[in-house]
Amino acid sequence: MENNINYWDEFEYDKLKLLLHKEKVQSIMDVYSGIKRYDNLPPISVELHLTDNCNLCCPWCTDRDLHGDGAVLSLEKAYELMRTFGQTGTGVTLEGGGEPTIHPQFSDVVNYGYQNNVHLGLITNGTVDISEIINKFQWVRISLDSSNKEEYVQEKGKDFFDRVMENLKKYQSIRDVQKCFLGVGYVLTKRNYHNIGDIVHQLDSLGVDYIYMRPVEEAPDIVPNREELYDLRKKMLRLTENLRIKFKLVINDRLEYDNAELPCVAHSLTSIIHANGDVVCCEKRRHDHIILGNVFENSFVEIWESEEKKNTTKKLLNSECQKGCSVCRITPFNKIFSNLDKMNTKEFI
Repeated sequence: MENNINYWDEFEYDKLKLLLHKEKVQSIMDVYSGIKRYDNLPPISVELHLTDNCNLCCPWCTDRDLHGDGAVLSLEKAYELMRTFGQTGTGVTLEGGGEPTIHPQFSDVVNYGYQNNVHLGLITNGTVDISEIINKFQWVRISLDSSNKEEYVQEKGKDFFDRVMENLKKYQSIRDVQKCFLGVGYVLTKRNYHNIGDIVHQLDSLGVDYIYMRPVEEAPDIVPNREELYDLRKKMLRLTENLRIKFKLVINDRLEYDNAELPCVAHSLTSIIHANGDVVCCEKRRHDHIILGNVFENSFVEIWESEEKKNTTKKLLNSECQKGCSVCRITPFNKIFSNLDKMNTKEFI
């Protein structure tokens, strides 16, 4: 059933990208096999948090504890990072802690990154009109999380539903569909998963390329159970059968702890830079104590090649570190590297 043309297998898609980064793959394999202490090649992509401020109030937001800090990355530092990632060929996703588009110099940061040949992605709540710069991004995902105004207020804390839908309508005529991939994000709760079918045709008509759905994190009282999610997947397969729009529904992610206690050797594929300058290597908040450094004290390259980075790699290669760590987007890559390391027929196809 999952071979349906409208079911977007994100991981299968991402797995193929490794073929474009042969040196990075070999460097990680050298760490896995003990040839190297750590992988010092630049990450393939980074998540850059421009601000911890947000103009919404989602009750289940995993970054809500950051919003009170009000950290905002300075324009000077953002420019420095864009120059660095333009030189290293590292892709940059602008996203949370807060809402990136409310950074006071958001357009300046985007334009500067684009001028420095940085491949840009954006995860946004869609409340700010980015029509003038949308084609500077390779992809944009708007966190909608609702199919109507009432649901939106319940899930987002404020009423911007009509504004977000109007912005999507604007992007339909402005966006270069060959260069900018447009998606809608949907955090699934027991309150909103029943009605998502109501908006699928509308999103398809607005030119949205895909819907990315995942169950809510850290809110066990409102998370749909596995049976409900599988029923939703079947429903989405039927709804999208004759549509252009694709969908991805994450089920295992965040609902089970099945990382096989593998060493997290693939952590260096990506990194996260918080608005306060902290550089961390894991999307899971429980690992925020593993801070590699701060870009207000050292350059990103210095941090990435530092002794602290080596020590962090040593921690993450210890499978004890992974106990209780839920499945994340890095887990499948760890499984790939583990399988490659065990393979005894590498020279044959």
